[in-house]
Amino acid sequence: MERRRGRRGVTELFIGLEPVPAYALGMKRYLISLALLFAVHNAARADVLASSWVDFREARIRLLIDTDGPEGALVAGLEITLAEGFKTYWRQAGDSGVPPMFDFGGTQGIDALQVAFPFPERFDDGAGGKAWGYKHHVILPISGERKGKDYRLALALDFAVCGTMCIPLNGKLELSPATGQKLVGTEADALALARAALPKADDGRPTTVVRTEAGKHRWRVTLPYAGDVSAMTAFVEGNGFLDVEAVEAGTGGAVAVAISGQPAPGTGERFGPVRLTFGTKERSFEKMLDLDNAPGP
Repeated sequence: MERRRGRRGVTELFIGLEPVPAYALGMKRYLISLALLFAVHNAARADVLASSWVDFREARIRLLIDTDGPEGALVAGLEITLAEGFKTYWRQAGDSGVPPMFDFGGTQGIDALQVAFPFPERFDDGAGGKAWGYKHHVILPISGERKGKDYRLALALDFAVCGTMCIPLNGKLELSPATGQKLVGTEADALALARAALPKADDGRPTTVVRTEAGKHRWRVTLPYAGDVSAMTAFVEGNGFLDVEAVEAGTGGAVAVAISGQPAPGTGERFGPVRLTFGTKERSFEKMLDLDNAPGP
């Protein structure tokens, strides 16, 4: 390294073959200092808190709260970690699964609680049917309205895990800003990542729904899809039993989803509002459908 006087009267440092003005190095040091301060500030933030784990042989569960969420909003989650070989279920569990049940009766200072579900996967239920749910690990985001800074989230959870056989489990969890354990690193990031990965509402995508057989509960839903159709999965929910029979590439960048169903007793052969969840774990959407009034052949 060599120090010289530049043509404009500015001291330059020669590192290798390229001259670097001294004032540029000063600015660089300033920017590096700012970056380090920013990193230290973020590392010291105590935004995401966790309850203690409740442990079972097959799974463990805990609550999460982001205390840096929007004013008046609860940003929370239920974290479930599963033992190897076990799975748990989505809000619609498929042929033989058991969806989780949530009791927030002990909660204080929070209203309008809602649980959201990440995009599930489809797997064999071991009895010749299909189940929908999660393996290894999942965070179910929880939202609500906080009345103030003094609040407590309480949950009595009933859920099932299945390996070679299904086991019902239940546990009680509580978490408040005063009792939570601060998370750092990837653990602190996990709640925000789970919220960002939730299926997005898609009401603007042009969609065609037709009944494929007169007098039968069978439909074809056609909608644009820009992703890889071979990697796409779709799930359908409504009154009664509904199932996605096939997902096939259509023409012009469209995808065709074949749906069949059996209405619940006492519904007048109607399925009511139907929700189609489709895509992949990395990018998914939800769209409401009207199967009852779809035109027939």
